[in-house]
Amino acid sequence: MASLINNGTFTFNPEELKDLSQVIHQLTWGDKTLSELHDIETGIQYNKQIVFAGNMGLMGKAVTGCTPNEVAGISLTEKFWTPVKEDFRLKQCSADVNAQDKLINQMAKMNPDFYNIIEGSQSNVGQFLIAKVIENLPIEILRKVWFNDVDADNAPTGVLTVGTDKTYFNTFDGIFKQIFADGAIPVYTIPKNSGVSYVAQELASGEGLSALRAVYKKADKRLIKSGMAKFYVTSTIFDQYVDDLESIQNSGAGNTMITEDGQLTVRFKGIEVVEINLWDRIIEAYEDNGTTLNLPHRIVLSTPMNLKVGTLAESDFGEIDAFYDRVTKQNYMDGIYSIDAKLMESYLTAVGY
Repeated sequence: MASLINNGTFTFNPEELKDLSQVIHQLTWGDKTLSELHDIETGIQYNKQIVFAGNMGLMGKAVTGCTPNEVAGISLTEKFWTPVKEDFRLKQCSADVNAQDKLINQMAKMNPDFYNIIEGSQSNVGQFLIAKVIENLPIEILRKVWFNDVDADNAPTGVLTVGTDKTYFNTFDGIFKQIFADGAIPVYTIPKNSGVSYVAQELASGEGLSALRAVYKKADKRLIKSGMAKFYVTSTIFDQYVDDLESIQNSGAGNTMITEDGQLTVRFKGIEVVEINLWDRIIEAYEDNGTTLNLPHRIVLSTPMNLKVGTLAESDFGEIDAFYDRVTKQNYMDGIYSIDAKLMESYLTAVGY
């Protein structure tokens, strides 16, 4: 039966959201937190010295007289914290918002609430923006800790994707840059990283397990026996290793998968394998030359204590200064922090890339 009302050229408008709480948020990366992966050292403001003491050499020779045999002393080496200050600002002018935007224009009265989203009847808008900034800032900090490079440049000169603003990457040297420059760190070269296309770079069955095994064998026994070692890996390595375990049904020799409360914990020879999906995301988004990805498969075997992050105050990574300026009628959300990253000792590190 035909409808008694013919819509003709009339179009019904979809129902518009009027509540920010109903906005669907893009999922953030489900990686472990900064403090779970790294030792965070606070109070770092200037070029503070880090001193390392080596072990004693050989001792004890046959007595040949009244003068004991002398031995070599302890060798001291040093590094320095070189923290940099970084900041950002989000600025919002309510007059720039479309007058019909019901999602933003939620004021109960015009004066003074029209301009102000930090206070008053529009404060829910400001709280929404502040929450988004605080949610994403720790992710950005983790990106910088690993991928920053003072010599960062766009392809083909560098590895950054063409069009990427390198000033978001070049304030200090991150941990990957320090690893690549340290000739004392044992390295397993993952063959598929040198593939000439995206497809050629994909891991095949058994290659995740082989890569972990190779890095493990190259590692210093002091690292293996420390009880604090972790495999930090890209999702490409993690997923392939899990597939390898499933295919061979290997639950012995310290190679285990345990699912508890929906979370998968994976170990290789008793050492936890920590998936850092952020690495994959950054490589795919910012280290793509259009044909291949830059080292898409990465493994770092180390300890949180050996992968340090230095800052004046850890709380700076989760706090912003939000205020409304009545003269300019602008809303501001400012953040500032100091940061540096240090790979402490080479012998407590083994890598695959």
